[in-house]
Amino acid sequence: MRREEHPAREMIQKLTGSYTLTAVVEEDKATLNTMKHVDGLISFLCTLSKEGRVISQGRGSSVLSPNNRFVTRSINLAFNSSLADAVIRAKVLDTFRTNAEDPGASVALGEAYRADNGESTMATPRQLEYLKQLLQVNAPDDVREKWLPNLETLEKFEASELIRQYAAK
Repeated sequence: MRREEHPAREMIQKLTGSYTLTAVVEEDKATLNTMKHVDGLISFLCTLSKEGRVISQGRGSSVLSPNNRFVTRSINLAFNSSLADAVIRAKVLDTFRTNAEDPGASVALGEAYRADNGESTMATPRQLEYLKQLLQVNAPDDVREKWLPNLETLEKFEASELIRQYAAK
């Protein structure tokens, strides 16, 4: 690996450099509404973007209680957890390295979610997870309410169309 002519050196060179990411952290109102029965819940949603495109979302929560009275520590824990979760999800979804693709590397982000030859098959779990993230970030409330409960019923081509529509926003 230390030799300049080693085949891995080319890939290492492609990945070496500076990456510009944007992390938008906000209070996670969806989690707070879902868990409204939990007193003292603190929850954050972190949306990670690269070059203006959402690459992942992460959530982090903590609870203030008689056993956990340290406000600053609890808030920082929830905040840091949301950021770490977003970074981990970007890695798991393989969306972070979108500038390093080549024919032997991972498929470009949009290509991974296109339907195969218009076949009538159900959407893949990967398509559904990505579409869910896109709808949560880019879709208006009425569209979100229409599609989120019905994602499991989508066929590949339908999911691909929705992804194409909301990935551009």
